Amino acid sequence: MIGTLIAQDFRATRKSIFAVVGIALLVVVISLTLTVLRVPVIGGIGLVVGIVAAAALSVILLGLLVEYYWRTMYGREGYFTMTVPVRGRVLFLAKVLYGLVVALVGAALSAAGLVGAAVAFALSQGLEPFDFLRTGLGMVEPWVAWFAAAALLLQIVYLVVVGAGIMSIGAQGRYNHLSFGAPLLGAVIVYLVMQVVTFAAIMVIPVGIIMVGPDAGTIVPRGMMAEFIAAIGGDAPAAAGGGQSQVLGLGFVFTSAALIALMAWWGVRAVERHTSLR
Repeated sequence: MIGTLIAQDFRATRKSIFAVVGIALLVVVISLTLTVLRVPVIGGIGLVVGIVAAAALSVILLGLLVEYYWRTMYGREGYFTMTVPVRGRVLFLAKVLYGLVVALVGAALSAAGLVGAAVAFALSQGLEPFDFLRTGLGMVEPWVAWFAAAALLLQIVYLVVVGAGIMSIGAQGRYNHLSFGAPLLGAVIVYLVMQVVTFAAIMVIPVGIIMVGPDAGTIVPRGMMAEFIAAIGGDAPAAAGGGQSQVLGLGFVFTSAALIALMAWWGVRAVERHTSLR
């Protein structure tokens, strides 16, 4: 049934998704072509426009997912959705899985667009693009690349699951008078609370990764509290790099995972017990 629901979501959104992807890629290609051709003034602007369009693609797709989730779960189409003979958790899971697929594809296309921008810049400067990319990538440590990819994946899962959970919680009958303002307010509250909780977590949770020096990329059993205090106090020797912490606390991984689990449970509970259609 989950596969059937995901297929239905794809059929319902494919036109919008293909339109967004097509327009964004067209803008990227035209803009970067102007850069490669070294068109005076416009060529430089084209590089910026191409980068912005590539980066915006993922954001716009996430916006489409938000609109689609709200409309089909709690808008007029929600009356049809709720007649499907499955439990609320199945509906929630199908929406989340579909959202993850779309978000990951969007991130991949954005990354491809940014690589294209790098190639266009190299060509505009008379450089060999593959050598330019190889040199640039050679400056990035492998562990940094893996860490960045894992962090991006965690962020995508976080945005999709927590976003769906907030919308489902905000759609309860007690918040009907706020309409979509309820999930917007919920998103602001979650953001503010998570800023405080995550900051505390990266300080005190004893798991971190060394960012500089010969041991860079090594996981160590400590957070950032000691070095943070040393940096504030101006004790440069205690914090390598002239007062900058060597260790990045990984407490945000635990807080993000905890919120993902909480919002998944709470979102499913809201769908199954407190759904209130507009």
